[in-house]
Amino acid sequence: MLVIAKSIKGKEFLYNAASARKVSKRSANTILSVLNEMKWRLSENEVWHIHEVDEYDNAYYYAQRQAFTIRNGIVSAKCY
Repeated sequence: MLVIAKSIKGKEFLYNAASARKVSKRSANTILSVLNEMKWRLSENEVWHIHEVDEYDNAYYYAQRQAFTIRNGIVSAKCY
């Protein structure tokens, strides 16, 4: 599953599993650039980054309940 999660700037392999949200492969880069440009819910030294996770990662279970979508050019965050 492809997710976008908060990561530490310069150490993108470290990410916050609770912030993971599912995204489609087609729109992942567009959503990522919008989130980082707007600094949506970011602290200092954090960036949004794309990660590939599977069912053995905690981020997988968080992403099952949260997602970013884009429709008509508008990015939205959804919780299920």
